[in-house]
Amino acid sequence: MNALFRAFYVAGCLSAIIVPAVAADIGRVEWGDLIVDSDSSNGFQEIKSSSSDDGLVLSITFSALEAKADGGTSEAKSIVSGHFDVTQPKIDTFNMAKLNIEGHIIKSSGSIAKLVIKVGGGEQVIEWADGTVASEKFSRSISFAMPAGGNLPNPFPVSIEAVARKIGYTDAAYVSVSGMAITAVPDPRVAAN
Repeated sequence: MNALFRAFYVAGCLSAIIVPAVAADIGRVEWGDLIVDSDSSNGFQEIKSSSSDDGLVLSITFSALEAKADGGTSEAKSIVSGHFDVTQPKIDTFNMAKLNIEGHIIKSSGSIAKLVIKVGGGEQVIEWADGTVASEKFSRSISFAMPAGGNLPNPFPVSIEAVARKIGYTDAAYVSVSGMAITAVPDPRVAAN
């Protein structure tokens, strides 16, 4: 079986994911519009979403998902949560979702920054711990197991919380998320049949 290459553009960085499937083996996953359940930016957040031609890759970009703790602010949080209605072909099963997330981190050694990411019912945390110094763009990949039975949850929940906390008065932390891409990974045993 040939590998079908999926490429997507998120926040100025080109990322490529190899999905082990042949286009004829899988049907189109249909994603509805993002329904925002909670947005701590009070409407200042611009959120855009789009999907690949076959619906396997869902890309989401954010304009203001960030948390900054400095000066008199010892802790800051920013959260966006919502869901998509999703329809998947009955013949397809998905055993996992892969998430690529990109953003920026700036922190002193006396601070903590973290992202709490919930996708499709699973939860993962990315943390930059106390004692580390960082000032860079970041790109991380995370995998989430899908529920037993191989169906994508409908509605499909997505939530991301950015947290910045400083310990000393002169410390500071800033973390932002510019975009993420969720790839529904078909079960290779089903795609091969």
